[in-house]
Amino acid sequence: MNANAIITILLMPAAVAAIIAVSLVQAKKARANLAVLGDKLGLCLDTQGRFFKKHRLIGELRGKATDIFGYTTGSGKNQQSWVAIAVRVKSPTGLTFSLKQRMSLFEFIAKRFRKNTVELGDVAFDEKWVLATNQPDFMQAALLPELRAKILRLSGGRFASGHYKCEVSTVQYAEQGSFSGEQLCTRLGEISGLVCDLADVVEVFTEVQK
Repeated sequence: MNANAIITILLMPAAVAAIIAVSLVQAKKARANLAVLGDKLGLCLDTQGRFFKKHRLIGELRGKATDIFGYTTGSGKNQQSWVAIAVRVKSPTGLTFSLKQRMSLFEFIAKRFRKNTVELGDVAFDEKWVLATNQPDFMQAALLPELRAKILRLSGGRFASGHYKCEVSTVQYAEQGSFSGEQLCTRLGEISGLVCDLADVVEVFTEVQK
């Protein structure tokens, strides 16, 4: 066995230990940041797992069941971490929508061929966001200038991964990142109110259909 192989074998435990240490530090930061956010929003910190613990916030915002949590997609080098806010509406609805940021020329072109996409007639908004919904007339009326301004202010700029969606009875916001980022957690506190606003929109649609 040559010297390089021996050095590699000796360094492997140290590398693994370093990765574990960093993960534990990040998890500690995530818990602390979530605790602060929970106190601000009146949500409870829920912890699961024995060693590598996962933390989330649960409770109610504006009378709606709310869950703020993290999840991952992909695996290995392609694994990505996400944070999400899910607000459940009070009754099931047939309304669905998706709001995603337009991140490239490809997205602009793809919009022309995507089913159920809707233009709101707001140039600043339509240039940055792609709305798809099964109720275009309602969503055009419901996304008032105040809501559009909030979406542009809170989830624009460099946070290009952020997107909103409504499926069945839940309105959710998600973006890439982790709760170990203090700035992101602070901004999620503001976005939680916007997600509740969108849940109100869904509830209005339910009432209109009665």
